[in-house]
Amino acid sequence: MARTPRSAAEKLAMRKKKSRALLLFNIIAFSVVVIGAVLLCIFVFFKVGNVTFTSDAGYDEADIRRVCGINEGDNLVLLETESREKALEHRFPYIESAKIVKHIPSTIEIEITPAETAFSVACDAGYLYVSASGKVLEIASQPCEGTTVVLGANPTNTKPSETITFGDDSVKEVYNAIAEQMTKNETQNVTEINMTNPYDLTLTYDNRITFRFGNMNGMSYKMAFGLEMLRQMETSGEITEETVGSIDLSVVPEKNKAFYEEDRAAASATPAPGDAAGRTDGSDSTVNGDGENGDTANPTGD
Repeated sequence: MARTPRSAAEKLAMRKKKSRALLLFNIIAFSVVVIGAVLLCIFVFFKVGNVTFTSDAGYDEADIRRVCGINEGDNLVLLETESREKALEHRFPYIESAKIVKHIPSTIEIEITPAETAFSVACDAGYLYVSASGKVLEIASQPCEGTTVVLGANPTNTKPSETITFGDDSVKEVYNAIAEQMTKNETQNVTEINMTNPYDLTLTYDNRITFRFGNMNGMSYKMAFGLEMLRQMETSGEITEETVGSIDLSVVPEKNKAFYEEDRAAASATPAPGDAAGRTDGSDSTVNGDGENGDTANPTGD
């Protein structure tokens, strides 16, 4: 039986079908070549050849590398970093944070942020040295010089590299609120925080100015209010480097006001040549929101 000749339309359709098949084959072949090249780079060329450090936080670099488990010849691209970073932070108390950065083709950079002691928290064994983030660094018999001594907190977790914990949730809230405000306001020279009496919490600034918070309610606001009030009074000259006194912040949450009282006995014991306002009689003075003298201080201006 004789074949029926194909029409021009059928021949065109066949050519298009063959062209699509050829195009698909070329795409697949090209993809295989690209994937092969990428895998070749990953498994053959991108290997760890150099490990650098931005800091060692006082630890031996060989020990850091050992804990990391990073060795020359390891595959750079497939190297997992998160668990290694956590291992460094847990193994070495004075490493606040660690970050492992990959640099193609062959370098690993270990970025270490050293931990610094911000608080010396009294405990049964002595004092816990604690960073601003709450990481326990070590236990010592004496407070760390230049840090804020915390009394009456009774911490329950004293293990280095772990986060400080407290048996009382209210103590935890107070501690965290004060630490947060100190960090937020970059406050220096806080010498003591005393939580021994939960109804008479105090903070001492530069061994001269005592913040009296009263109870634990509204601690974050009380702390922020007190720091701003102190800043305003220092700026205006109401409080100088020689001034000794106290700021009562106990009614701040209810009345949005605080009260300052100068310690006359301390002032007379160590007389100052005169403050920025020219006073030499040691009289009490406070400042309100508009910078005028008054009975109360209201830094928020409300």
